[in-house]
Amino acid sequence: MFEDIICALSTPRGVSATSVVRCSGPRVQERIRYLISGPRSLQPRRAYVAEFVEGDRFIDEVVVVFFEGPASYTGEDMLEISFHGNPIIVENALEALFRAGSRMALPGEFTKRAVLNGKFDLIKAEAINALITSKTERALEAAVKSFTGGLSEEVVSFREKMIRLLAAVEVELNYPDEVETDYSSLRGELLDLRNEIAHFVNSSENGIILSRGIKTAIVGETNVGKSTLLNALLKRDRAIVSDLPGTTRDTIEEDLNIEGVLFNVVDTAGIREATDAVEELGIKRSLKAIEEADLVILLRDPHDQENRDLEEDLRNGRKRLIVAANKSDIRKIESGSYDVIISARTGEGIRDLEKLMLKKTDDITSIEDSVIISARQKQKLSDSVDCIDKSIEAIDSLITVDVVSTMIEQAARSLDELLGTNVTEDLLNRIFGDFCVGK
Repeated sequence: MFEDIICALSTPRGVSATSVVRCSGPRVQERIRYLISGPRSLQPRRAYVAEFVEGDRFIDEVVVVFFEGPASYTGEDMLEISFHGNPIIVENALEALFRAGSRMALPGEFTKRAVLNGKFDLIKAEAINALITSKTERALEAAVKSFTGGLSEEVVSFREKMIRLLAAVEVELNYPDEVETDYSSLRGELLDLRNEIAHFVNSSENGIILSRGIKTAIVGETNVGKSTLLNALLKRDRAIVSDLPGTTRDTIEEDLNIEGVLFNVVDTAGIREATDAVEELGIKRSLKAIEEADLVILLRDPHDQENRDLEEDLRNGRKRLIVAANKSDIRKIESGSYDVIISARTGEGIRDLEKLMLKKTDDITSIEDSVIISARQKQKLSDSVDCIDKSIEAIDSLITVDVVSTMIEQAARSLDELLGTNVTEDLLNRIFGDFCVGK
């Protein structure tokens, strides 16, 4: 399928004990073999100590392993060459490889070739990237679930059911005088499949949340200690803290790892009547952060008279809500209507708050055997559901059978795009553009 040879550093850049350069392409061994001393022919999956040279120029002593396609990561012939981890050595080696006719790999191009060569589907490719980039233990667990094939198996099962239903409709299209579809039965089966996919999406999208982080907004009135709380959770000074009301004029976002669960915490501007245009903009952003949040921490100063309208609005909006009373270091606070009592300044009660954050979000962090780990995966499954809905509407409206067939076919095509069996070059470039170059 590909005629060119791609090369890239597959280990992190910088000084290290070893740096590995990966090369992939047809006849890669014979085309760049003259750069590597040693046996004339490298046996697959055996490590050889050799010299990497360009003409009379010695570059490094290396360990080289040859992987013969299709039994390789990309499905092509591959070489992995281990150099001493000096960035200058690696640059010299790459330049020699480029002069030998290879080129620098694009981000994710090794994995892209693996997908196009049929080594695995697009779902597993996304899982590989998630394995590399996961920031927490739970996100990594979700990536592993996807990598081991659970999601692919579910999608293939959905597709097989669609194809069976499509075949039944196509028979009538091809033999209208001999076959008449039982549309009552077809509608029932389509509805069952539609509900099955929709339920799967709703129950397995936690992997997306674990990967991107639980959006958590710290909100409250001015000078209640929101920025101090953010610093206490992060255990470092990230936000500017001042006794002057309205110090925070914009939202500040930081990632927080609590027992392997990633929280994307947003410190918001205090919500009150704005005194100027800048503060008004900050308050609007605070309200947007609340709207987008999976979890809201409403911080209160129980020593002041406070407006309770915000708490009521949050509860009416069915937000996952923690009402935290702050400044317990100033005087004793009665538990009352608060979920937790803390002192953001001294750290008292912060651990209790963290435990409550985990408890409040337990429903969106549990992991099933099959999980969705990207917005693309969710969108393609949702597109499939929408197409099935349209096919059911067509049946109910007594529209011709060819329309029903087209809608079912489009539903199956969405799953094909999810698996990567029917996908455009532009889509592949967007997906693999987020990968590191050496993968």
